[in-house]
Amino acid sequence: AIATTEKLFADLTAPATALSEEDIQTMEGVVRFDYPLEAIYAGADLISFLAETKIFPSKGEARKMIQNGGISINRVKVQDIGQQLSSDNLLHGKYILVQKGKKHYYLVNGI
Repeated sequence: AIATTEKLFADLTAPATALSEEDIQTMEGVVRFDYPLEAIYAGADLISFLAETKIFPSKGEARKMIQNGGISINRVKVQDIGQQLSSDNLLHGKYILVQKGKKHYYLVNGI
């Protein structure tokens, strides 16, 4: 678990796809949420996703953070405020790693 956490925080340029499913499952220090896979496959908009998972308390705060360049999905900075999620955003078919600011990581498990 410690090695996985080091992978997550030490090499900030490494793609999230480099994490194995076991790495993802054993991450420590990462807040976890569940979210319906059907909504992701249907193209849920990112701002709603961030508010519904409680990563942000409101859509307004999520929107501001995206506009300020403070959100990354699977280590890729979000540039489009209207971005929609898709199956392409899923790691190992069921996970999304969200980074808020420089130090706050969240793992969303598709259910």
